[in-house]
Amino acid sequence: MAETTTIPENLRATAQEKGWPDDLVQQALATGATADQILGYMNQGVTADQARQFLAAQAGGGPEPSEALIAKATDANWPMDLVKRALAMGAAEGDLINFMDMGVTADQAQQFMEQGGAAGASFQVDLSWMDVPTEWNTRARPTKHGLTLEAINIGKYGDIPDTWPYQTEMPRGAVPIPGVEGMGYSIFEKQEVWSDACARLYEEAIQRRWRPATDVPWTSIEPLADDLERAICQICTHISEKEQMEADVLGRWEPEISYGYHEVKLYLATTIFENVRAVEVFRKRALSNGGGLGVQSSGWAFRSIVDARNFTEMVAIQMVLHDSITLAQYAFGEKYARNAAERYIFAHCMQDKARHLAYGVTHLKYVLLHRPERREEVQRYLDKGEGMLLQDDKKDPSTREAFAIYFAGGKDNIAQGLKAYDEMRAWALEKYLGRLKWATLDRSERLQPDLKAYLQR
Repeated sequence: MAETTTIPENLRATAQEKGWPDDLVQQALATGATADQILGYMNQGVTADQARQFLAAQAGGGPEPSEALIAKATDANWPMDLVKRALAMGAAEGDLINFMDMGVTADQAQQFMEQGGAAGASFQVDLSWMDVPTEWNTRARPTKHGLTLEAINIGKYGDIPDTWPYQTEMPRGAVPIPGVEGMGYSIFEKQEVWSDACARLYEEAIQRRWRPATDVPWTSIEPLADDLERAICQICTHISEKEQMEADVLGRWEPEISYGYHEVKLYLATTIFENVRAVEVFRKRALSNGGGLGVQSSGWAFRSIVDARNFTEMVAIQMVLHDSITLAQYAFGEKYARNAAERYIFAHCMQDKARHLAYGVTHLKYVLLHRPERREEVQRYLDKGEGMLLQDDKKDPSTREAFAIYFAGGKDNIAQGLKAYDEMRAWALEKYLGRLKWATLDRSERLQPDLKAYLQR
């Protein structure tokens, strides 16, 4: 039968090139292998001698199955001729038993072997991907700061579109292929997330890493009076809570941003890390000197952030308004620190928070310059954020009193500490209004009256 099997011309030509004689090719065709399967073996580098050995083993029936394999095949409803054929094709008994245990049916095994699976799946070499129309020979050069994100934004790889048209994980600058499933992104507009500073902020964040466990001089903390220790522990509780909330909120928005704006995604990842590092370090301070965690906040201010319906709304409230307040707390915390550990903590958290603010303000500026019709929209976001912030001021005295005691050195001088607290809040609001003005948004007349009162004291 093998002698009368016709060899297709393309198969004959490849066989001659690979050193497979006609009789071997005819023998392979006679076993039921297709021309494409045989071509696949040839292109994988299977030699004529290897093919003869395989066909001889198959013709001879191969090794006999063991009693254990026979019993397993019976339980799995695999016909014995199928088992013997698999063994003849080079399958190991242990592999066959594993397939049966995994629930592979006889029909599935038959189909797999017909496709050449037992001897190695047929594989056609296809180098068409090497002709991808990207900008070949585009060489990114390190700057004095190293090979930064900005340094690799060259040629088409630095073209950041106003709208990203893909829902997949395709990197910007790669070539799309049809049929790839979407990944659930919902933000495709540059103006909704972009900041011209995000690449630089990312580089700075990863270069200025610090480790709370070993970098903070914890041994510098000495016992404090109970009221002072309770005050710093309450401050630590307050900060840990709001930094965790910011990390959670950013973590929710991160997967919504499409891959065309990877600089933003990379920077937000560092922000989330810095948020949780603040949670870590302030929790450690609360538990390092015989104190402990205090009471939670009333949470009013958090609602305006968690309930934000779009990314820019969240950024305006969290990364401009609230982070302005937090940065002031860190700055005054460093000023009134009782030991080297607290100075280190507040100073380094202040550096991190300054980057968060830089992203928030530069993003807001980008939005307002490119979408000026959103100005009133952003003003309304800040109306809501400031109003909810004031609810915390009215309903939660713990933060104000804890800072006042910490600044004054004890509860006996709390009146003096409250003045310092008002100075901190006024400083925060002045900086907040200045940042908004830099972002081209004037809020001096629209600031909530109770907040404006801090500036008039």
